[in-house]
Amino acid sequence: MLFIQWNPNPDFVSFGIYAIKWYGVLWGLSLIWTFWAQQFIWKQIGWNDEKVTLAIQYVFIGGLIGARLGHIVFYDLEYYLSHPLDILAVWKGGLASHGGLAGGILGLYLFSRNHREFPFVPLFNYCAISVPLLASLIRIGNLMNSELVGTPTHVPWAFVFKQVDDIPRHPVVLYESLAYFLLQIIMLLVFMKYKQSKTRLYPAILFIGLFGARFVLEFFKVPDGGLLFGLVSKTQMLNIPFILLGIWLLTKLTEPVIRPR
Repeated sequence: MLFIQWNPNPDFVSFGIYAIKWYGVLWGLSLIWTFWAQQFIWKQIGWNDEKVTLAIQYVFIGGLIGARLGHIVFYDLEYYLSHPLDILAVWKGGLASHGGLAGGILGLYLFSRNHREFPFVPLFNYCAISVPLLASLIRIGNLMNSELVGTPTHVPWAFVFKQVDDIPRHPVVLYESLAYFLLQIIMLLVFMKYKQSKTRLYPAILFIGLFGARFVLEFFKVPDGGLLFGLVSKTQMLNIPFILLGIWLLTKLTEPVIRPR
């Protein structure tokens, strides 16, 4: 059976010893998407969209710090305690999406505290809308890096990650990217239909949809750090609090508060 032989160059473009990585390009595209989407959303609901860039800066810095700390604490704490200088070496990889989301939310909270015309709860509600495509693009970056590979399989669409081994595997990050893209479409359709939706609706959809899909798809991924209790991976365990938070948010829906101007 012929499988997809996957061996891309992780460099988008190179200049001698310097290179721009596909992963970095897709991160950049995700930031452009977030800016455009939030500017559109804020205009639709009557908010002052001149502060979109500043809000994204808060979220980006918080997300980057949170993603790094999440990777250190949840996946490789022993190594970084022995090599503390490597904590700052983000160019070597090591970002955890769960920590990144938590850090991004904290950054959004700090923005709200410093700009009180944007109450945190409605701000978080509408900022959550643009997250799925960001996550989808980053997963394409993982695919271009041939990382986070899936479990062995012989399905016709299996990928052979030549930079890893010669075993056909599930392209699980591609599954995730497609799932998140579908979630993004759903959230945009809901927004376009209801605009001033009940507060907390979009974070609830985000947490349940994104982390629910990821929990299921992790069964097709080589577990990072082995299985806990012989059943689920560490990453799956980290998904559960976010899913539960999403369910809890569904019980706390309220009418939109006064919109900031």
